[in-house]
Formats: sequence, C-alpha cells, structure tokens
Amino acid sequence: MGRSAFPLTREESPWSAGLAEINGYVAGAGMDTGTLRQRDGSGLSRRNLVPPTEFVDLLVAVRAEPWFDAWYAALPVAGNAERFVGGTLRSRMRGTPAADNVRAKTGSLTGVSGLSGYVTDADGRRLVFSVVLNNYLASSVKSLEDQIAIALASYNATGGTAARTAPPAAPEIPRTPDGVECSWLKPITC
Repeated sequence: MGRSAFPLTREESPWSAGLAEINGYVAGAGMDTGTLRQRDGSGLSRRNLVPPTEFVDLLVAVRAEPWFDAWYAALPVAGNAERFVGGTLRSRMRGTPAADNVRAKTGSLTGVSGLSGYVTDADGRRLVFSVVLNNYLASSVKSLEDQIAIALASYNATGGTAARTAPPAAPEIPRTPDGVECSWLKPITC
C-alpha cells in the first residue's frame, strides 16, 4: 500500500506547514515565536500584550499564503449551530448579518476577551478585524464583540439602512465566580 493511503502526520500536515509560515512571519515582525506557541489555546496570554493591530497585520498577511483557503475554512463561523463549523461562535450572532458570515478566532481569560478574524460587509468586501478587551469589569463583553462584528457585516459605503440596523440584545451571561478562571467553565462565561 502506498504512502498516500495513510493520513498525513501532524509534522507533514498542511496545518504544520501553515504554522511554520506563521512562525516565520511572526519572527520577521520581531515577535518571539515561543510566545506564539504559548498562546495556541486561547490566542491570549497574560505574559504579554499583543495589540489588535498586530493580529490584523497577521490576518492580512496570511491571505497571500498558499494554505490560506484551508485555514480560512477551518475558522469558526458565527451563528452556525453545527459544532465543528460554528465552534466557539455557534451560539453567537444568530439571526444577524454576521451569522454564517463572520469567521473568527475567540480567546478569553478572566478579564480578557478577544475576537479576531474576517467578515464580509454589505458591499461584498472581506474585512479583517480584531477586538481585544482587557481588564474589563463587566461579567462579559462578548455582546460588545458581537455588536462590532454585526456592525462590520452590516456596513455599506452608501450609509443605507443596512449600516444602521441595530443588533439584537445579547442575553446576559452569568458572572464568573471569584477565584475561578472563566475558561474552566462550561459554557465559557467570559
């Protein structure tokens, strides 16, 4: 049986090749690639503060990579109830212009939340965005992240009614108990 009959190992996978490319880009931008590996879980780290502009620069740069289409297709899709399609965004932004439109990575720690990815606006332009909120005191800021993504999905250059559509109110998420990291809870509340 030929080698092609077996699945690729992680070392040989397109994912691995893509990660190597991202590491090269990050190193070229003067960032520590070891720090990037530490953030592979949530995308956020308490050890350093990556400004949203750097996430945007990275998201723009990877569009030119040969593996971009596969990577883009693997990002969670807002409002898509299918667990392996919607992922962390499956219950967010449903019934809005952002549903089945926003493809983004979430990240959260207690007092820190982020949403970075791609959205197609009402004029058909693919936009890149990153929202990172630090040291917030509210129980959750996910509804604010959602409202920003919905506004981007609704935007059109002529300023018509689509840009003025008010996003639906997000349900209140319970407060994380003191001393408990929000990412430990199911469902995640931060």
